[in-house]
Amino acid sequence: MDLSVEQGCPQCGAPVSMAEADRFFVCPFCRVSSFLVSPAGARYVLPCGRNPPQECGDLYFIPYLRFRGSIFLVSGREVSHRIVDTTQLGFTSHPFPPTLGLRPQAMKLHRVDAQTPGRFLPLTIKMQSILARAANLSGLASRGQATMLHRAFIGESLSFIYLPVRQEERKLFDAVTGNALPPVPAASFLQEKSRPFQPGWRADVIAALCPRCGWELQGQGDSQAVPCPNCGTAWEAGGRGLQPVSWQQGESRDEMAQWLPFWKIAAAIPELAVSTFADYLRVTRQPLLDGRSATEGPMHFVIPAFKVRPGIFLPTAVRMTLSQHLFHLAPGGGRSSRRYPANLASSEARQALKVTLAASSLDHKEVYPLLPRLRFTHVRAALVYLPFHDDGHDLIQEQSGLAIAKNVLSWGRKL
Repeated sequence: MDLSVEQGCPQCGAPVSMAEADRFFVCPFCRVSSFLVSPAGARYVLPCGRNPPQECGDLYFIPYLRFRGSIFLVSGREVSHRIVDTTQLGFTSHPFPPTLGLRPQAMKLHRVDAQTPGRFLPLTIKMQSILARAANLSGLASRGQATMLHRAFIGESLSFIYLPVRQEERKLFDAVTGNALPPVPAASFLQEKSRPFQPGWRADVIAALCPRCGWELQGQGDSQAVPCPNCGTAWEAGGRGLQPVSWQQGESRDEMAQWLPFWKIAAAIPELAVSTFADYLRVTRQPLLDGRSATEGPMHFVIPAFKVRPGIFLPTAVRMTLSQHLFHLAPGGGRSSRRYPANLASSEARQALKVTLAASSLDHKEVYPLLPRLRFTHVRAALVYLPFHDDGHDLIQEQSGLAIAKNVLSWGRKL
């Protein structure tokens, strides 16, 4: 379930209600479009009852880490996957509640900023341990006795949610419900362990204007990359603001075609002597398609740039990667209201390379044992929009024949 977050408009200051995954928003009052950039990860705080934290006095904030996303696990036998949504206590030096229950879903969160009063307790466990625990919660780690060869977290949302607490001498109280919590060992315990708001945590809001020509960029709430409708460039929202990304568009004779985004990622695999598409077919034991000449180009992975459940994401990546020689691409441009939002970042798509290779391989014994030490070189990502025909229930890719149910796309935007 997505969380509801309140964000102030940088132009007029009006409150804007956003979903947790949203990065692009338009103020409903002044109509200014903005991108939200959080280099250190998103940080939210639960309100004190019905009040924002600024009206609650001095508080201490207990960190919980929320992980939501798809986990892929490659073992000696198979590639398995699962969707996980979990919130875990990040400060383990005191017996605080292990989870926040349903409160993050039921309450409107406030973004942590320099005006948030109080002090913040740090994580006492490593981030990788939390991710490993999320994988264990998925049940994948306990399936069978096969050795894990690779694990990937794709399309994940990792954020901090802080529980505000009040202190009276050694007594602690949940500032959301007012319930008593286990007392601290000393009155100075939280003061000594905590620290004030750090400047590196600040979420920046930047104008959604093309850095090249100044034209207003158009996107949807979860858009991670958007083309400029004026000058033909494309931009991806990253930790350092809007970064340029090359982009292309396929060919279609259908005037009503729907355009779905993919990341076309060039990559070589030295350990497997893969630098061309023909090399990839040889290593994965896939049959040659449409003659030898079509396979002599450089190797690219074609990974969905949109979120869908893992059971659809992985077969789509495999099918499109094996069909890459069928696509006729040209530099993107022009206006298109039929482009589906690119809501999966290129950095997330790169995490899918090994699992796509593993799922493509017909001979598991030859490729799977090499996965832990495989490295991809000369990696470059471009955004490509490919045409899909709408037959009513499904969207069918014109060159490869891949079919994606439209309701699958709708559910994917809630991941």
